[in-house]
Amino acid sequence: MNFFRNILTLLLLLICLGASKVLFAQDSSGIRISLITCGPGLDLYSGFGHSAIRVIDSTIPKDVVYNYGTFNFGDPDFYSKFTRGKLLYYLNRESFREFLYTYQVETRAVYEQVFELNYAQKINIIRFLDSNAQENAKYYKYDFLYDNCSTRILAIFKHLFPAEFKPGTAIVDKKKSFRDFTNYYLRNNHWTRFGINLLLGSPVDKKMTNEQAMFLPDYLMEGFREASLNDRSLVSQTIEILPERLDFTAVPNQARMTMWLIALVVLLLWLRRSDWMIYFDTFFFLLIGLLGSIMLFMWFGTDHQACGYNMNLLWALPTHLFFAFLLPRHHRWLRPYARMAFYVLLVALVLNLWSAQQFVAELTPIILLLLWRLHHYKRSPEKSKFYTNFRTMFSQVRGR
Repeated sequence: MNFFRNILTLLLLLICLGASKVLFAQDSSGIRISLITCGPGLDLYSGFGHSAIRVIDSTIPKDVVYNYGTFNFGDPDFYSKFTRGKLLYYLNRESFREFLYTYQVETRAVYEQVFELNYAQKINIIRFLDSNAQENAKYYKYDFLYDNCSTRILAIFKHLFPAEFKPGTAIVDKKKSFRDFTNYYLRNNHWTRFGINLLLGSPVDKKMTNEQAMFLPDYLMEGFREASLNDRSLVSQTIEILPERLDFTAVPNQARMTMWLIALVVLLLWLRRSDWMIYFDTFFFLLIGLLGSIMLFMWFGTDHQACGYNMNLLWALPTHLFFAFLLPRHHRWLRPYARMAFYVLLVALVLNLWSAQQFVAELTPIILLLLWRLHHYKRSPEKSKFYTNFRTMFSQVRGR
């Protein structure tokens, strides 16, 4: 009799343990945590999309978004801090309705990936977020590539579940660089893409790892799609909250067309009024020198890691500023400087054949102009007779 009683007790214990495991796995607490991914917009600030965490607690009720992409635009030193890479972003809590309104107005896509978590895991994440949202902990120094709204969310899971969490595959092609991705997202903002490529240096040409690709919200969503926690799928459901309604049809490359048009206008100016070229040359080298000075400042004077080791400084020499001031004075240093800068530019073009950082296509007419004008000032007076004869011949043909 005691034997059957012991067997029955054991069976009851096993049933209770099984039931508790089911309840623990399904979690009837009413708490739901999910990843919110917002699609890219048409403007620069929204061109790469956005990521946030949504927490719903139906027992309170509560529906809030934890947003790591917030900054204080009203800071009196905003532009100075932004330029020097010292602008602090912070974790902000806001209602989901308020968060969603912006994306409804901008007709941007919004997706939600619901996490399959047990009660203890949910509480750990909420406590971590609430702790991060405190005044003394919510600020962080934003970095576009390495510390942003997406990388912060990935870091949460790696920090709280170091052994249990395994991200999925975000990228298949491991030969892509950070620059490849930024160029793709800015494919229709040609002037912006051109300007950013001038300032970004060699660090953005590194090949990305799978986790590094998740600095972009779309790829964080992709990496979480197949992510696992305790060998179980992390995402239980993917919901399209707002559909994609923006038009990303390719537009003409206005930047490239403008650069070639400028080169053509300069050529015509040289053919018709060569005596005016001194004014163009002074302005041209002054502008290139200023651009090189900005690149140098972004490398050494700011905290932007991505602006370091910029190969563009080999053609945009900051010393062109001094050359521009020498030009109207016909200073004796004109020819030696022009000769030095000309050969530096040739070396830069040779290095560009093998360098990870490539000069963008829009630069081609600018570099051709630099080669031409530096060659003009580096040659001896005797060699200038060819150009004088060519202009005379062109004028005679045009006169006929």
